[in-house]
This record gives sequence, C-alpha cells and structure tokens, in this order.
Amino acid sequence: MKQYFTHKWLYTAISFTILVTGVITPTAFAGTKEAKPSRERILTALRLMSNDYREYLCSKEIIRKESNFRTDARNGSHYGLAQGRSRYLATATYTQQLHWYIKYIRSRYGDGCVALEHHKIHNWY
Repeated sequence: MKQYFTHKWLYTAISFTILVTGVITPTAFAGTKEAKPSRERILTALRLMSNDYREYLCSKEIIRKESNFRTDARNGSHYGLAQGRSRYLATATYTQQLHWYIKYIRSRYGDGCVALEHHKIHNWY
C-alpha cells in the first residue's frame, strides 16, 4: 500500500494552510501592525523560518525566555520577541521581528541551538 502521508506532504499542507489563513501577509505590508498575534501564529511563522525542527525548538525556548511570546515586550533598550537591541523591533510586526531574530542568530551563532546553549550559560545570547 502506498504511503500518502509523508513529511514532505505534511509540510506542504501546513504551508498552504498558513498562506491561506494569512500568517505571512503582514510582511507584505511593512509598517502595518497586527493587534496582538496569538502564540500559535508566532510559533507557526517561526517553524516556517527555521532550518529544521531542532532549531525551531531551540528558538522557541529562547523567545519564551526572552519575551514569553509578547511582541511588545521591552526591557530597557531591548525590544520585541527576541529582546534585540534595536529600536526597529519596537514597531516591527511579529514576522519582521522573527526575520530579524533568525538573521541575527545565524550571523552570530550559525544555529538557534548554539544560541540557546550560550543563553543557558550566560543568560543572554
């Protein structure tokens, strides 16, 4: 019997569902701000931006520790989901904040799990 439910099929179905429900659309309108995105929307977008499931889990843990999934979180001069030191994050949408986070960890650490290990040791990443 042929197996119809493969990982590739599942990722395609999830991606299509996300596109249809409009999770990605806020990036098309830079500067527009969604009221308060749900944790599920944030996690779905993070999953799509992550290289693999392992990196997704590590990034999820960092964001939980830093902002508890609050896009408007602020700690001194640090803003947003990832608590980055950039004023841009204070007004960015959640998808823009996640793009900033992914770009930052990949340029500095190469991978979200390396960033999480650093965070566990130093309490910052």
